[in-house]
Amino acid sequence: MLFHVAFWHFDLGILGRGLHHGWLQGHVGIILWCLSVSASDWQSPARLSRLCVVPINAVLDQEWDTGSYAMEAQILRPLQWFGLLEHRDEKSDTGSFARQHFYRKTSMFDRFLSFDVRLEGADTLRH
Repeated sequence: MLFHVAFWHFDLGILGRGLHHGWLQGHVGIILWCLSVSASDWQSPARLSRLCVVPINAVLDQEWDTGSYAMEAQILRPLQWFGLLEHRDEKSDTGSFARQHFYRKTSMFDRFLSFDVRLEGADTLRH
């Protein structure tokens, strides 16, 4: 019940400092399913956001990658708090104090979340 409230009723935009308010939360079901198939290995927040999030122009038109920042703050970190994702960081290649962050599913992810996704057959009209 806490998981349901956290992802569908709590305003996750607060965690990302209000960036793209409501954008990720409106697609959380799609994001969770995409993470279930794409986060088996260590991935950066930037890669996971490109694999798992429905893009919108307000995010794509930004000068810096606010979408990845919002994804990490609003989705990836809370999933880590629930024990569904693992996190590691490495020193950045640029030689600065920055750290690169990576996430992957824990074994609990697939036990906690299951998806019954059915694709339409090839004989149906898709548009």
